[in-house]
This record gives sequence, C-alpha cells and structure tokens, in this order.
Amino acid sequence: MYVPKQFKVEDSDKLISFIKSNSFGILFSTKDGIPVATHIPFVYDEKSHRLAGHLAKQNPQAAKSEPQQALVVFPGPHAYISPTWYEEKNSVPTWNYVAVHVYGEMKIIQNREEAEQILKDSITFFESNQQELWTTDLTDSYNHALLDHIVPFEITIDRMEGAWKLNQHHSEEKQRKTIEQLLSKNDENSQQIARLMEENNLYAKED
Repeated sequence: MYVPKQFKVEDSDKLISFIKSNSFGILFSTKDGIPVATHIPFVYDEKSHRLAGHLAKQNPQAAKSEPQQALVVFPGPHAYISPTWYEEKNSVPTWNYVAVHVYGEMKIIQNREEAEQILKDSITFFESNQQELWTTDLTDSYNHALLDHIVPFEITIDRMEGAWKLNQHHSEEKQRKTIEQLLSKNDENSQQIARLMEENNLYAKED
C-alpha cells in the first residue's frame, strides 16, 4: 500500500501486536484473474510467523488447492478530521487511520490433524478473554461433520506494512486541537484515534 514516510511503521512487534488486537481481517486473492475478498478472523502463530484461518468450502477463495499469493488487510480505528478544528486558513479535510497489510503465500491445509489444530488455536485465542471459557471436542460426530464444510489455510508471511496516519506532519497545536475534538465525539473510532495520537507522542514538527 502507499504509505508516506512519516506515517510508515516498520516495527514488527508493533505490527504483530496490532494484528492480534484487530484480528478480524480481509483476505484478498484472485480467482480466474478476478480479485476476491472475504472478511474472516485470523490467528497469528508466533513460532512459524504465519497467519491461520478457515473458509467455507463453497467460498471461491477455498477452491484453489495449490499455493497462491494473498494479501490480508487488518483495518483499525479511523476518523474524519475537519479543517474547522484547526481554526486557520489553507486547511483541508483529511482522515486519520491505522492499518496493517500482510503479504504472503496462502496454502490450503489438507491434513486433518493440522486442520483441527488450526481450529483449536483459533478457539483458544478468541476464548482467552472470556469469563467462562468454551471448549469442544473436535473429534465428536457433530464437529467432525462440520469440519467437512470448511477449508483451513495458512499464510506464510513474506512482509508486513503498517500505516499510522495520525497528524504527525502537523504542529503540536494542531494535533492538540484534533485530539480535543476527537475526544468530544461519541463514537468509538474517534475516541481510539485520539488515544493513539496521545500514546504515540506525535508532536513531530511545526508546519
């Protein structure tokens, strides 16, 4: 993706942490030369540096058995920034946002045990913050039948790109005004962008 230098994040630990916190991503690949996409949850594997997930067997993205190149987009919070907040001329509207793109080779998992392990890892990860943990026996007849209707896969990560567009190119005064306005909004996206601006201490330079 196009990321101006001042917005680019290359710290792999920061990108991985973001993926774990925003794990519902968008899988992009091609089918017969046509782009296709699916919104699904992903689990990051620390040891193998891979993403794992599963698709419905009827999904066109699950039909290609040989490895293929794929892109996963992990969108984060985003918020509209009005030029009126700066209270000065020659300002224009913009949008602050955070996002991570992951590129790699996607491989369909054929082995039953490996497929079950992907599902186990997914359940463990997404149940980890629940007060009462849900567990299940993937080998029982009910789950065994369901497994026949999904296609687990892994993506070996080749590279990651991060964009943290948070007014870094504006003065401290403009950034403070932006944070103040965002905090006054009731929507969660605006609140999160304001917190990210504060946390990252983005007072980079004067205009």
